[in-house]
Amino acid sequence: MIAIDKPRCTGCSYCVVACPVDAIALNIEATAWPSIDEPTCIKCGDCLYVCPNNVFSSPELSAKPAPLDEHYDVVIIGAGIGGLMTAAGLARSGKKVLVIEQLSFIGGKYTHINHKGYAISTAAWTCAGPKSRIGKLVTKLGADVQWVTIHDKTARGDHWIVTKDGKRYTSTDEAQETLVGGPKGMATVFRWIADMYDPRLSYPEEMTARQYIEQYFPGNETYVKYVETIITYCFASQTVDNFSANETKRAIVDALENMADWGTAVGGTEAIVHGLEKVITGNGGQIATRTKVASIIVEGKRARGVTLDDGRRITAEVVVHNAGLNRLIALAGEKNLPPEYIARLRSAVPAKVAALILGLREDLLGKDHSLLHTMGWERTLNCYAPTFFDPKLAPEGHHALDVFWVMEPPYDLNHELAVVEKELRQIFPNYDAVVDLKVPMFYSGLWTAEMAHRMGQSGAQRLDPQSPIEGLYLVGYDCIGYGMAGDIIPHGVERALHLITNDPLYAPPDEKSSAKFGKWTKSQVFRLMSLAQKLK
Repeated sequence: MIAIDKPRCTGCSYCVVACPVDAIALNIEATAWPSIDEPTCIKCGDCLYVCPNNVFSSPELSAKPAPLDEHYDVVIIGAGIGGLMTAAGLARSGKKVLVIEQLSFIGGKYTHINHKGYAISTAAWTCAGPKSRIGKLVTKLGADVQWVTIHDKTARGDHWIVTKDGKRYTSTDEAQETLVGGPKGMATVFRWIADMYDPRLSYPEEMTARQYIEQYFPGNETYVKYVETIITYCFASQTVDNFSANETKRAIVDALENMADWGTAVGGTEAIVHGLEKVITGNGGQIATRTKVASIIVEGKRARGVTLDDGRRITAEVVVHNAGLNRLIALAGEKNLPPEYIARLRSAVPAKVAALILGLREDLLGKDHSLLHTMGWERTLNCYAPTFFDPKLAPEGHHALDVFWVMEPPYDLNHELAVVEKELRQIFPNYDAVVDLKVPMFYSGLWTAEMAHRMGQSGAQRLDPQSPIEGLYLVGYDCIGYGMAGDIIPHGVERALHLITNDPLYAPPDEKSSAKFGKWTKSQVFRLMSLAQKLK
């Protein structure tokens, strides 16, 4: 018998898409909870280890303990993208590395689960391409990842923007020029981008994205909404009023840099994860899935290893935590962390977001676009078509669309889903006729970015990889980093690798003089473009 702790469920749907016999259904009302069709269930126990919130339990179906050594140089808690990149770097440096993951799969929120021929994202849409922070770091780590970008496509695959009043913009260039009033307005846009690229310019931490935009476009509320749609909602799940000016600079610069080679890994995010896995195991590292950590061993104010749920004690010189803020407090123990540090962790405001993964008989976005944003609707939707770049992420002749949005109070899940589907039907009259599969996914609480990009919780204000406990390091979305969504993670990973190994290869790129000079040079180019635009 498999017990279900319904209150723990947040509705991520991992159990639904991972069940090999379709025995699990997600019930969605104001909240969500799973149910099991007992006659269909084959008691494989997969659901126990695919649920990040430990909703399912069954002592008789528990996994056998993974064979492990008693000592490692480094133990990493959590096999998310941050933990895997860190493990790859440490294994390459000659460290004896163990990665411990409580789930049955690695990658965390940065992979996909195969379901009925579709690659169902676990949260991250994609890697933005080979020039993204993740793309560059996995290459540096030696992961064998193949890429397909807009340069490999006959269509550019740009953004498509649909507004509530029926306007449709086929690119960001078209939308921007219209919303800022033509060529003269674009001169101001280029001057603003020159500001963003200039590393000498920064703004007070309390300055919001709205205030930053209005410095250049006073009174243009439509353009403010445009930037919110394309940047703060899409990359950070935040509004222009709780996203900072400095983070806006970083996110837009990253977007401009990455979109020049916008694309994805062949095989999706799972290909990146498996590329890192091969680096880890190929350099003597070990990954133990279906294995839970009960506590971090702290002796003499220093991390000494971990204790597992089954009672085994694994010692290590270094422990790396990649399992979120609340788990950090639980595993390290309140007595071992400074009160002000605990208060900071508990003050973090998690994002509350949702996704609707669609399997399609026809491509809703068409052959010219990989992205769709809705602007001015009841919900701002950011939609990505992974099959634009890699058709094999869906069954032959079918397509996939990942629809992502920020939920609003009172966070009634059934209502959220109804609002979004109503919007999709208005945008796509043939919606019901072409949808082959629907997988709603809700993320809140423990299984989301606990330290979301909010005012006071972004950039350098995020957690330093060096924790208050000697020998305990942190990586992941909650750590220092800048830019686009999960692409902030490599900054903290490289900082952690640099601290642990002292290898100059991992000195964070943003802090290098050459990187700053390169950005300053581009800022001057945009200033010249602004002047040229004024003369038109």
